[in-house]
Amino acid sequence: MSVNCSEAWIVATVCATIACFFIFLYTCLRLRHARICKSLKSATDSFAKQTKELETLKKQKAEFSEDFTDSNSQSIIVAFNKKGKITYINDYAEEFFGFKKEELLGQAVLGTIAQEPKKRLGGQPTLIDKILLNPQLYVDVETKNIKKDGTIVWISWTNRVVYDEKNEPVEIRSVGFDITRRKQLEEKLRYLTSIDPLTGVLNRTAFLDVSEKEIKRATRYDRALSLLILKLDHFRVLGQEFGYSFGDEALKKTVKICKDSIRDSDYLGRIGDVEFAILLPETPIENVPFLIERLRLKIQEQNLKTEIGNAFITTTFGQAGKVDDKDSIDAMLVRATQDLKEQAQHKE
Repeated sequence: MSVNCSEAWIVATVCATIACFFIFLYTCLRLRHARICKSLKSATDSFAKQTKELETLKKQKAEFSEDFTDSNSQSIIVAFNKKGKITYINDYAEEFFGFKKEELLGQAVLGTIAQEPKKRLGGQPTLIDKILLNPQLYVDVETKNIKKDGTIVWISWTNRVVYDEKNEPVEIRSVGFDITRRKQLEEKLRYLTSIDPLTGVLNRTAFLDVSEKEIKRATRYDRALSLLILKLDHFRVLGQEFGYSFGDEALKKTVKICKDSIRDSDYLGRIGDVEFAILLPETPIENVPFLIERLRLKIQEQNLKTEIGNAFITTTFGQAGKVDDKDSIDAMLVRATQDLKEQAQHKE
C-alpha cells in the first residue's frame, strides 16, 4: 500500500514538473514573440518615417529646382561655386543687375554684383566661406549689392548649399528679393530718430550712444579722448530783444562754425536747448584749449543781421578728458558741465 502511494506521488511530481516546464516554455515564447513584434513595429515605424522624410526632401528639392530653373521667376536667382565664381543666373537677375549672362558667368561674385569689402584682413573669411562652413547660420542673409550702373541695392537672400556624392560642398544656390525700399525707409527712420531736426547734428540720445562706443574703443586701445561743451550766452535775452527767429539762425550758424572747425572723426551733438557737445577721439585734454579759442573767435566774429540790428553771439565752454579705464561718458559730461559753470562764473 505504501509502495503504491509512493509511486503515485512520483508520477504526480513528474507530471507537475512537465507541466511547469511547458508553462515556462510557453511564457518564454510569448515574451519572445512580443519583443519580436515590438521590434518589427518599431522598425516599420522608423522605415515609414524615413520614407516620409525622404519624400518630403525630394518634394522640396523638386520645388526648389523648379523655382531655381524657372527663367520667368520674379526672384533673383544666382548660383556660384565654392570659389565664388558665378555658374548660373536667371533672366530676372540679368534684368535686375543690368548685366548680360555672358558678362557674369564664370566671373567672381565679389566685384560684379557684390561689393568688395573696403577692408579685409588676409585670411578673413568672406560671406561665401561662412555659408560653406556654417550653412545653417546663413540660410537667410541681407546683403548690399551693386548693379552694373553702380546703383547700390539691398537684397534678402535665401541660400542653399549643394553637395556632391562625397558630401563635399560644390555650389551655393541663392534666391533673392529686392528690399532696397525697406532699407531706405529704415535708414530714414534711423536718421529721424538720431538727428536734431533744426541743426542737423546728433541729438542727445544719439550723441551719448556714439560717445559710449568711442570711450570703449579708447579704453581698449589706450587712446586719448576729450569732451567739449559749449553754451550760447544770454540766449533768451537776445531772443526777446531781436525776435525769436533770431534763435534758430543763431543755432544754425553756431553749428556750421563747429562743423567747419572740427575733424571728420569728431562728433557734434545738441545736448540741450542752447548747449552743444563735441567728442574728440585721439585728442588729449591739453589740446582742447586751442580748439576752444578758435571756436570762440569765429563765433564772436559772426554778427546776425536782424530787423532791429546786429546781434553778437558769445559762448562759454567746458572741457573734460578721459581719466582712466573706468571713466564713462556720463562722468565726463558732469565734469565738463561743472567746468562750464565755473567758466561762466568767472565771466560774471
